[in-house]
Amino acid sequence: MCLVTTITRAGLGVAMLATSALALQAEELRANFELFIVESDEAGLEQLVERESVKPGETIHFAIQHENLSDDAMADLVIVGPVPEGVTLKLGTEQSSHDATFEIQAEMDPELPGLEWSTLPALRKIIEDDGTVRMEPVPEDIVEAVRWTLGTSLAAGDEALNSYRVVVN
Repeated sequence: MCLVTTITRAGLGVAMLATSALALQAEELRANFELFIVESDEAGLEQLVERESVKPGETIHFAIQHENLSDDAMADLVIVGPVPEGVTLKLGTEQSSHDATFEIQAEMDPELPGLEWSTLPALRKIIEDDGTVRMEPVPEDIVEAVRWTLGTSLAAGDEALNSYRVVVN
């Protein structure tokens, strides 16, 4: 079993928010990062529950909420969420309450150091032993982070909710 509190402290911290505008004051933007375990009830309906531990194969639902507490709209918001060690991203589970461009972060080009961002479908470069290059879909298990670039401003008093899921390895 893997303790959720361990994953939270070690891999998640607080969801990050970046802007291309001036730095926002903390009191202008409230952020909330929650995680839930996905279970099915007796009728087979999905439920999001809070638990202290998870088992391999279980799904964790991450929810990132931001609320604009200022009197003005906030433009150019980018919301980032981690994919901690010990879990694998479930592509296709990402959602946003606002028009947004979704991207994943992984090592996609062995000739470039570090991680790159890509929209979906994301491809990575594979260099074969004989030097030939081929492209293949980025495996979900190498994704290290996700992000949404909001396509519209976050109006004063409005909230943005973004979510995604991972499976415990």
